[in-house]
Amino acid sequence: MNKLLLGSALLALPFAGQASDPFQKLSAYFVNTEIEANGGEDDGSGFGISGAARVADQAYVLGEYQSAELDDSDVDVDQLRAGVGFHTAPASGSPMFYGQGEFVSIELDDEEQDGFGVYGGILFPATEQLHLYGELGYLTLDDLDGLEFSVGGAFDITPNFGLFAEYRLASLEDDNDDDGDLTDVKLGVSLLF
Repeated sequence: MNKLLLGSALLALPFAGQASDPFQKLSAYFVNTEIEANGGEDDGSGFGISGAARVADQAYVLGEYQSAELDDSDVDVDQLRAGVGFHTAPASGSPMFYGQGEFVSIELDDEEQDGFGVYGGILFPATEQLHLYGELGYLTLDDLDGLEFSVGGAFDITPNFGLFAEYRLASLEDDNDDDGDLTDVKLGVSLLF
């Protein structure tokens, strides 16, 4: 029995260090959402799913849906995003740069804001299993627009399973120059292809 366990562990070792493709995944996550606007703030928690798939060597499609219920106001914050992206050619141990465009829909209770976002980012492979990334973009919605940035990290436990954490902040302003922040903190798991 011990020989069988030892053999299985030795066979799994070569796969532990293999890097996964960051643009081929399906993720589920817990999200904490916070809104700060008009001198007040409210936060709550929820869930989300996201994914990315290659359509060419350096091109991919992506999508995301998340929903959170704010604690004090019982307002639901739903976000839907879908888009396409392109990245530089990967080189071993070197950062990859990418750009993407997304359709974005943010719904607060019954008020919906639709539009698009354009983003640029960098993906840095800290190790074969740990990727760190940062992204800066601009959102233009029906009545809101402003900068959005994200930072995060993903750790591949196996070639097919990983963990990730992400912080995203959208600083938006409406047509009356009133501003507000929409912040998401995500912790989740990914199925890697």
